[in-house]
Amino acid sequence: MIKEITSSKNSTYKFIKSLKTKKARQENGMFTVEGVKSVRDAIDAKCDIFLIAVSDKLNEVFDFEEIYRVSDSIFASLCDTDTPQGVIAVIKMPEKQLKRVNNPLCLYCDRVSDPGNMGTIVRICDAVGADLMLSSECADIYSPKTVRASMGSFFHINILENVTCSDLEDMKNRGYSLLAGALNGDTEDYRENVYGKKTVIIVGNEAKGVSNEVLKICDKSVKIPIFGKAESLNVAVAAALMLYKARDFEII
Repeated sequence: MIKEITSSKNSTYKFIKSLKTKKARQENGMFTVEGVKSVRDAIDAKCDIFLIAVSDKLNEVFDFEEIYRVSDSIFASLCDTDTPQGVIAVIKMPEKQLKRVNNPLCLYCDRVSDPGNMGTIVRICDAVGADLMLSSECADIYSPKTVRASMGSFFHINILENVTCSDLEDMKNRGYSLLAGALNGDTEDYRENVYGKKTVIIVGNEAKGVSNEVLKICDKSVKIPIFGKAESLNVAVAAALMLYKARDFEII
């Protein structure tokens, strides 16, 4: 059934628009996904979709019951992108979070704050087959920028939020090696075989790196050589290099 929305005063319209804020997402337990591919990925992944809204000009057909057709003149205000593709889905957040991960290859993000970096990291973890763990200070995993940057990978991987140092210590007790990416201190070259049978690779905040609290419980710190004048690599790039190097050594 298709319902029409022609006014920005419509209650459903206001609700969808409110989800652009973190507060509304948390209060309602829902988030939005924009774009034809991402919405189709959500449908294919059997996400708990609350509704789908499409603009008048969109000719795509979506296999979903609760469809709202929104006037072109007001559709763009629902979206976070500058050039919307004409479709946005409202999705319910998972009711139950994973309590622990069991994948032999994991990535832990310590206070990674940029939503674009976070979305790229999600995509990298999907590509390399790793689970993702996030500290409580990381960028909102459900923000439109993060979901969009993940290019659909958001629906394909295990993500564990609010992971603490105690949780990391528990992983050590379960046989995981903790490897932190760092530029200073006693570090080993990331290209060496420093990876265990079960490994958690740790990357830190874009400006401050991995916190001292986390570094203290790591088994080793590894560095990616810088041959030019750049001070450091983007955190997502660093994560990708270390994750793929772990795969090179066939830790799994």
